[in-house]
Amino acid sequence: MAGNAQAAPAKAPPAQSSAQQIRVTPDQSEIARPIEGERKTVTALFADIKGSTELMEDLDPEDARAIIDPALKLMIDAVQRYDGYVVQSTGDGIFALFGAPLAHEDHPQRALHAALRLQDELERYSVKVVAEGASPIQGRVGINTGEVVVRLIQTGASQVEYTPIGHTTNLASRMQTAAPVGSNRD
Repeated sequence: MAGNAQAAPAKAPPAQSSAQQIRVTPDQSEIARPIEGERKTVTALFADIKGSTELMEDLDPEDARAIIDPALKLMIDAVQRYDGYVVQSTGDGIFALFGAPLAHEDHPQRALHAALRLQDELERYSVKVVAEGASPIQGRVGINTGEVVVRLIQTGASQVEYTPIGHTTNLASRMQTAAPVGSNRD
């Protein structure tokens, strides 16, 4: 068939509606693919601004952001100063790990130092925003050390999250929710 034979024109694929073109669920091979993980002892830290819902309910979203974003930056900076890893911003707070992905033998102490610094910085920031006529900013922190499995999860085409799973993080989150404001001073 080589030589002078002409190729038949390619047939166009049958038309599909846009609903048929959208893939909502992954195929079975993607579901079955295991997520690799590594068991580690870490310290989980959760911190948030107490009463942020009430703080923001009467504010324009831009005004609320102008108050909350600097507080989040203070939290993130405190964690990073002690080599913690911010896993996630929760809108009005953060979730951070100490001991993974960067291992330090003293990761529990680093988390405690970060919590103290975070509370000190929020207290100073609160004085500033109150002087400008806003409501006080008060933080709560929960910390717990224990074993987790940390793993990388693909959350988008070019997005990968490094996240832990285990009771350690759940307990730290619960402790933060129940903690009195400034409780690391008690």
